[in-house]
Amino acid sequence: MPRIHLRVYVEPEQAEVLCNVLRSDGTYERLAAVVDTGAAVSLMPNDLLNKVAHRLGKRGSFIVEQAGIANQSFQAVEGYVMLMLEDEYGQRTSPFEVLVWFADTKVALIGFADVLDRAILHIDMLDQRLGWLQIDA
Repeated sequence: MPRIHLRVYVEPEQAEVLCNVLRSDGTYERLAAVVDTGAAVSLMPNDLLNKVAHRLGKRGSFIVEQAGIANQSFQAVEGYVMLMLEDEYGQRTSPFEVLVWFADTKVALIGFADVLDRAILHIDMLDQRLGWLQIDA
């Protein structure tokens, strides 16, 4: 199980991981994504739809109804992409397929479906401000 180190920030409090998403031309689009333990599905910016290799999910284009604190809704396109997670030390996972929602956002989020549900997440904000994912990918 590879250990992928996260970038841990204090203000704002968040952890990020580097994602390499397979593009249609066979290269990879690299982007930083926030690890979001409240996200059921990973979220990617809409502008990636025309760049990355993907196949549409069952829902295609749909409205995401959010509950809880946000209590909002937004338009999304459900799809599957191939990605690798990477850290600043050059550790990488093998490519694996992930369910994502493409939406009008500038921030990519890594959620549970196909990523966090196959990983052990470690975050130490108190002493060392470090974190990592041990992921079966």
